[in-house]
Amino acid sequence: MKYQRKQKYGMRRAAILQFISKYANIAIQLIVTAILARLISPNDFGLLSIVTVFTAFFQLFSDMGIGTAIVQYRDLTEEDYGKLFVFSTILAIVLVVLFCVMAIPISWFYDDSRLIPLCHATAPALILNTLNMVPNGLMLKDKRFGAIALRLVTSTLVSGIVAIILATMGTGCYALAVQTVLSALIILIWNLATRPIRHFSIHFTAPLKHVFSYSAYQFGFSFINYFSRNLDNLVIGRVMGTASLGYYDKAYKLTTYPMSSISSVAASVIQPYMAENQSNPERILQCWYKVTKLLSLVGAFIAAVFVTAAPEIITFFYGPQWEPSIPLFQALSVTIYFQMIGNPSGAFFQSLGRTDLMFRQGLICTILTVLGLIVGSATHSLRLLAICISAAFCLHIIPIIYYLLVRGMHAPMRILLRFTPEIAVGISSVIINTFIFKIYPLPSAFSLLAKLMLTVFIFMIGYMISGNMKYIFSIFK
Repeated sequence: MKYQRKQKYGMRRAAILQFISKYANIAIQLIVTAILARLISPNDFGLLSIVTVFTAFFQLFSDMGIGTAIVQYRDLTEEDYGKLFVFSTILAIVLVVLFCVMAIPISWFYDDSRLIPLCHATAPALILNTLNMVPNGLMLKDKRFGAIALRLVTSTLVSGIVAIILATMGTGCYALAVQTVLSALIILIWNLATRPIRHFSIHFTAPLKHVFSYSAYQFGFSFINYFSRNLDNLVIGRVMGTASLGYYDKAYKLTTYPMSSISSVAASVIQPYMAENQSNPERILQCWYKVTKLLSLVGAFIAAVFVTAAPEIITFFYGPQWEPSIPLFQALSVTIYFQMIGNPSGAFFQSLGRTDLMFRQGLICTILTVLGLIVGSATHSLRLLAICISAAFCLHIIPIIYYLLVRGMHAPMRILLRFTPEIAVGISSVIINTFIFKIYPLPSAFSLLAKLMLTVFIFMIGYMISGNMKYIFSIFK
């Protein structure tokens, strides 16, 4: 018996719901993080960052590309979903046992015995995220974006409140571990209650073989992308210590908020709809340009604000004790523009059915990241290392665009010239802000607002001259 899908949304309405939930989620995260940053030391944040790197590695195997394959393949049945869920249950047990065993060599590598109990404390999140592989894929396939939006906000709010309470009791980094586990638990329960799985069987070989060709490249991309995104934490934590990692991690995570609130929203909505146009690359190209142009206009503005107002932003959100994060945040903020326009590319590769091309560009991006880390580590300076990593992240856009546009959609590279006006406006804004506020410095409480207003004015003038205001108005439409 086929499961009856409900709560179908059009692509525009789904995007609006995702945007609202993401912004509400970010507001909650910022408030929670601002409070926790004043209750928990940078050293404790650094410890959890190390553990998160390894849990993220094991979570690669918790999905193996099956979640996106569920969205892409239209011929999977309810029985297939039940079989895949049983497979995820077995996989969860295996992964958590391996992770708990690996906690000992992890502590040896970083010469810190505190990592063993902390790894064990976060292990339940690994189980829950693995079990969520199939339910989350079904939620996206059924386009249940209303439930997804509400789930996101609720899990962040509840887990954040619990973490703050525990932090005030002096639990330190364990408050952060509980936050991670509780959030994963709420998401899993919510998914299963909203989209139940009724048929279970241990005969999961057939559906696994059916999606293997697609999911294998997806997993391969996720595997190499993990190293591209986490090698910096591994190197900094090992070479420069947990306190330095804490400063870097806070700076880096602050730059990811625009991606998670804007470009990741677009990415999460694209595949469930564009998968239906797999044989029509021209239709997917049109969607890519509309989405990417808007992200380019918004991303240039956000990057300019973050670069010019880095001291005020760090001090406002985290407090004066996090000042060493300021130059790191400023260097990493440059990547916001390039990462925002490149972030949704995975959804377009998946919609085209070309996860093989996604794997190839991911491999090149990882090589660029490794080169940046090697050069940065040789300087023995955390700030120079952040600059080298920033340069590598910016260069990622080249293989992404080549494989997606040229190889995947057979489009000319000259289409990128349409994005140059906003880049020019962003660079001009940074130069003007830097020049003015160096001559006329203001107190921190006023300089953030003044820089923001000046940047808005410069971008409005620049977008009107270049004719880009029509795209901004389309956002509000």
